[in-house]
Amino acid sequence: MCKIRFIGFLLAFFAALLALFGASDETWAAPATQTDEIPPSYRQVAENERFRLFVDFDTLAFKLLDKRSGYVWHSGLDELQEGDRLNRAWQAFARSGVSIEYLDARAINRRVSLTNAEHTLEVTPIDQGVSVQVTFLEFGISLQLILQLEAEGVRIEVPSSSIREEKPEFKLGLLYLYPFLGATRGSQTPGYMVLPDGVGSLIRFADTTKARNMFYGRYYGPDLGMIAALPFDPALRRPYPIAFPVFGMVHGEGQNAFLSIVEQGAAYGEIQAHPAGILTNFNFLYNAFLYNESYYQATNRAGAGVTVVQRRTNEFDVVVHFRFLTGEEADYVGMARSYQRYLVEKGLLRKVPVTNPNIGIRLEFLGGDKEQILLWSRFVPMTTLAEMEEILAALQIDNAEVVYYGWQPLGASSMPPTALRLERSLGSVAELRALAERIAAKGGHFSLYLDPQAALRDEAGYSPRNDLAIAITNVSLTGYNRNQVVFYFTFDALRRRFDALQRAIAAHPPIGLALDQIGWMLYSDFRSGRSQNRAQAVEAYRALLAESLVRIVLYRPNDYLFSAAEAYFDMPLGNNGYVYTSEAVPFLPIVLAGHLPYYGEALNFSANLQEDLLRHVDYGIYPSYFLTQQATTAMLNTRSNWIFTSSYAQWGEHIRQTYRWMNELLGPVRGQAIVARHQLAEGVFATTYANGKQIIVNYTRRPFFYQGVTVEARNAFLLEGAP
Repeated sequence: MCKIRFIGFLLAFFAALLALFGASDETWAAPATQTDEIPPSYRQVAENERFRLFVDFDTLAFKLLDKRSGYVWHSGLDELQEGDRLNRAWQAFARSGVSIEYLDARAINRRVSLTNAEHTLEVTPIDQGVSVQVTFLEFGISLQLILQLEAEGVRIEVPSSSIREEKPEFKLGLLYLYPFLGATRGSQTPGYMVLPDGVGSLIRFADTTKARNMFYGRYYGPDLGMIAALPFDPALRRPYPIAFPVFGMVHGEGQNAFLSIVEQGAAYGEIQAHPAGILTNFNFLYNAFLYNESYYQATNRAGAGVTVVQRRTNEFDVVVHFRFLTGEEADYVGMARSYQRYLVEKGLLRKVPVTNPNIGIRLEFLGGDKEQILLWSRFVPMTTLAEMEEILAALQIDNAEVVYYGWQPLGASSMPPTALRLERSLGSVAELRALAERIAAKGGHFSLYLDPQAALRDEAGYSPRNDLAIAITNVSLTGYNRNQVVFYFTFDALRRRFDALQRAIAAHPPIGLALDQIGWMLYSDFRSGRSQNRAQAVEAYRALLAESLVRIVLYRPNDYLFSAAEAYFDMPLGNNGYVYTSEAVPFLPIVLAGHLPYYGEALNFSANLQEDLLRHVDYGIYPSYFLTQQATTAMLNTRSNWIFTSSYAQWGEHIRQTYRWMNELLGPVRGQAIVARHQLAEGVFATTYANGKQIIVNYTRRPFFYQGVTVEARNAFLLEGAP
């Protein structure tokens, strides 16, 4: 039974409302044109130039009137219609602004909502909204919800300090906030959901789906601190983790849309999306936040154990922004540009200066690796400094991002040093610096590859007892990267090693660092006395890289490290191919375009080279290649045998021709924002840039005629001015 206890005396409460919102007969009355859409149980609590916000004080559901279009957004379901497939639990979930999943003493979880659990609500009016103290009485779980109107839409906050678990037999597992915001019934409303899957994905509204289960996506990937290990399988391509905590929904493309951005709490957040046809007839998606979870704790070496709940609740604030779009902005391009503006305003995305009229290219070279010979290891050189310089001279591409992988003593599968020391057979430090200076003089950049989180298994150079992060099950975190099994450092060990190496490199400008894993591998550490949760790790990594003494480029960075990078490496060309999704779209490239240059994965590993080249041009992605001087047969007995084709003799001419073709198309829009993307026909897309130039990409096997020009089959064309 819901019990609403107003703060203070009743007269004082109404006096506060009058002071904040004006006369009650004007405040609570819905606009005349919206009477049918806003039931009388909803009270207006805030208004600005664009929106009016109404809240139901019993369910905490809200309705938002967009004054620009007259469209009303509903955060919950008020009434069932014939054909709605919602049982009582789903009805409660759909109607409630807040739902929780609790864990009992046996680690059994159950979801409850405001409308099907005994609770109290203490509602306090605040500037442009309300603050609500929510208590689920049976379970002793309480929290504070702050709902406020802001310039772009609605802000939701749940402070960590407000979380209370007063009954030891119950723990807060998951928190759900406004799960039915914008929900639609099947295909009744034309539109789609936007997922942060790979480069970006759409789920178009339909009455049915081939999928059998809903989509779960943990922001920033799984937490190794809880699962302890990622099984090593070099033949398995792991799915792209979600790198940005964003989703959206469109109600009629070019009409109305909203975008959800998790500002705080993403490290313990996940997106859950339900296409119609899975459990219900509704399309809906939402954020869930993880405060406690269960895990299997072994009790003996034979593997016996018990399932238990973590002892300490995850501590993090939750802040979510819902930004509402209308008109031409109401599509995935408008959402991406809204997210770009948000990142710029928050200082999380900056504009990297454009100093060259030509596009960039990433050329990553393998210096070498070691192979086992009886009881010792032998270094196998693949590309010396002198050979690298010869290749660069032959390619005649000045604006290159050059990365040197396997530069350390004994090569790629040895621990990198904390001082600048090269494998002697590759060249000297003086030669390395001289090469970097010559590359910089021609407009390029030179970086040494480094995976700062990784402690290579069975390698010397670190302390397994003191330097490694520990999972909740009291074992070292284990994963793999580039065909190597790795443990992961504590943040203290990582910072100590990184600081030492970057100081050594800073003495030899203009050498920089190309950092792998740290941009996208986020884990909690349960080491006694030095524990660090994922939210704390986000801030620690951000501060560490912000203070870097050398130029930094990052492989697939999560959104919180965009501002630390001078370039983004390994941009996905698609999504993970889940059956839920209708198509991939360049959401992330649109977010970064005009600010942070982004490069694709190495094209010499492409399974469909022509298709991937077209996607590069379509999405504005710069090309990448992995190169060696020696043939790949020389490294078959090394850990670097995953690089199955890389010799310059094989790839040199292809690189020259491809770069020339891509530069003619993308060079004129270098450094420009993407402002629109439209499908002109099946398999034909037009991308428009801020300077008015337009790139038409024809994925089909027949010519396409547009604006008086012919775009050849499986090709692209640059229009100097958009129509």
